[in-house]
Amino acid sequence: MKGLASFVMRGSSQAVMVTTVLAMLSLILPLLGIVSAAVVGLVTLRQGAGAGLKISLFATIACGVMMGVAFGNPLPALGFLLLQWLPLCLLGVMLRSNRSLSLTTQTALAFGVLAIVAQYLMFGDPVAQWKEQLQPLAEQFEQAGLFDSTQSGDVVERMAGWMAGVIAAGIFLQLAFSLFLARWWQALLFNPGGFREEFHSFRLQKAFAVLGIPVLVVLLVPAEQTPELARYLGLLLMAILFLQGLAVAHGSLAGRSSGQLWLVGLYFLLIVLMPQFVMVLTTIGLMDIWVDFRVRFAKK
Repeated sequence: MKGLASFVMRGSSQAVMVTTVLAMLSLILPLLGIVSAAVVGLVTLRQGAGAGLKISLFATIACGVMMGVAFGNPLPALGFLLLQWLPLCLLGVMLRSNRSLSLTTQTALAFGVLAIVAQYLMFGDPVAQWKEQLQPLAEQFEQAGLFDSTQSGDVVERMAGWMAGVIAAGIFLQLAFSLFLARWWQALLFNPGGFREEFHSFRLQKAFAVLGIPVLVVLLVPAEQTPELARYLGLLLMAILFLQGLAVAHGSLAGRSSGQLWLVGLYFLLIVLMPQFVMVLTTIGLMDIWVDFRVRFAKK
């Protein structure tokens, strides 16, 4: 990864090429979109807003040409610009100015809120729209013999009630991970160990602790008994508390002889038992705002 970051920093043409190639490959492997946006973030962090915007615009043009040739429609390239590169450019400018990873990440929640608002503006009723989009999934359930028609309809209806929030939380997490990767690259090249120190000290403001408890209660209550907007915002808050939970785990285990082994086990459980372990880390992140586990572990 350090080699890729070094290649990007050689010049604008290299940065545009890497951003474009990774963006196009993300149509097949979506996680590469995180790396593509991180390139824009790295350039912005190191060279400023003008350089980041330049890379974003030229990469958008390149992706538009490639999509026009391949699919006959260049307009989807704007999705890369609006959903990934411009937000990362803005976050990079903020981080470059305030030098606070936690504050910049908290600001990134605004893009998740915008994603929720955009779905209401485009669809009017996001639940109805997602129910329509997910209907083919209900038919696949029936064809596979997993559920009958009534059960598959219920499953799709429940999923539709959460999708707007899931999309918003997904956009936020993608931006956050791209920002983290960009900052890590910058540290590798110019400040070894800097990102490790920043992430280990990642800490949310007390307001998140005050909001966190009622929001988590909302998420545990059956969906039909809670306002849909509360559920969507709750998923966003859960996402950033999850990031704090990860920071607590890394910060608490740092410097310990078996720390790396524990982290491997943590990520294994996160993959195998994702819903349950995400909730565990979210709860740890919420509790840490009040308790500060990292200070307590450091004292011991």
